[in-house]
Amino acid sequence: MSHISKNDKNLLEAIKKRIEMASGLSDVSGWVQKDYEFLVFFIEDQTGHRLSLSTVKRIWKNEFERLPHITTLDILANLAYGKDWHSLKKEHLNPKIQTLPKREIGKKPRKVKSQKFYFLIVLAVLTLVVLGVYLPRNASKKSITKASEEVSFSYEKTVDGKIPNTVVFRYDIEGVDANRFFLQQSWDSSRKVEIFKGSHERTDIYYIPGYFTAKLFADENIIKELPIHVTYEDWFMAARQPMEEVYTFSPTFWSKEDYLGIDKSSLEEKGIDLNKKMQLAFYYVRNFGLEGDNFRHTIDFKMEPLEAIDCPIFNLHVQGVDGFYWIMIGNKGCESELEIRLGDAIHNGKNEDLSMFGTSVYEWQKVDVLTEDKEVTLKLNGTPIFTSAYHQSIGPIMEISYFFNGIGMIDDVQLKNGNGETLFSDDFTKGLK
Repeated sequence: MSHISKNDKNLLEAIKKRIEMASGLSDVSGWVQKDYEFLVFFIEDQTGHRLSLSTVKRIWKNEFERLPHITTLDILANLAYGKDWHSLKKEHLNPKIQTLPKREIGKKPRKVKSQKFYFLIVLAVLTLVVLGVYLPRNASKKSITKASEEVSFSYEKTVDGKIPNTVVFRYDIEGVDANRFFLQQSWDSSRKVEIFKGSHERTDIYYIPGYFTAKLFADENIIKELPIHVTYEDWFMAARQPMEEVYTFSPTFWSKEDYLGIDKSSLEEKGIDLNKKMQLAFYYVRNFGLEGDNFRHTIDFKMEPLEAIDCPIFNLHVQGVDGFYWIMIGNKGCESELEIRLGDAIHNGKNEDLSMFGTSVYEWQKVDVLTEDKEVTLKLNGTPIFTSAYHQSIGPIMEISYFFNGIGMIDDVQLKNGNGETLFSDDFTKGLK
């Protein structure tokens, strides 16, 4: 049973829509995990306040029966309209005000402070001045942010270059004052588990390789983050249906062709229903010794038609230590669903013309990514189609991976450094290892 009034629900929806538009994200119904992760980054970048991934997902998926905490509402309201929740609510309920005021997002909002807050601060300062006492910050209680500096967080893998891989996390949260604590192994909030004071170890299993960020939470605050590089000795293939369920495929299931792929019978043998939506992924995860701001990456791909997939889309993912590329190429007519992310630069097909990324995905396509000092040129079949730039370095490349919302295959994968030297290549002609 919902305990949220219609007015509160409508106001929250208006705030969410405003933030979605400002961040360049498309309709939430089509979001993938990376969209939610970016929204967390966008909110923190604009406000200076970090909301947890689980909080953002609950709000944008409407998975709550009561309004979020007032602090969270103030952060979102201030980001969207430059006012705290209660002030915005009063204007929203005022029949004389036809529309909500808009704030120029990109300009950092002022922190929300009520008149009562200022009165209490002034009163406290005057009292202590009379007593001749200096008012230290957070004197009565150590803040979570301050206490997090004392938190230790480390990990150890039980195997190298193998999947599955059990990771032993070690932590010390004794100096943090909070009601509950959690550990989350990656972006996947479903793998978030509760931990307790007095314990110092927790194990978890990684079923796919990748460059992940594990997080320690005190209540809803992230108090420590830890990069986890789960490498694999070769290509790794996996499918999801639904997204929470992972199916992995050893090389015996792969297509016996001079490209990397899998046929329908092998998917069905593992339990994949080809009449329903699915995701197929290929991963190569290691430290490539390659800087992500100066490199060249080429790959060929194509897809197979499936009745359940109206808009077949190929996703190219390059993961660095500090950021990533996410490049979507879709069938002709599906361009509105596409999105291009190059570090901190985002281009969304809902509010930008990305028609140049529409092509016949059922035929072989060649994609080139050329980056020089954060200036990116994208080519399709040898023709430059898009240029962009970003500001924050993505750091060394730790993972390349490719995702299809159906059946796809890849070939002729290459990574070169800024000097044109080939650091990784595979044309899949050497046979299965």
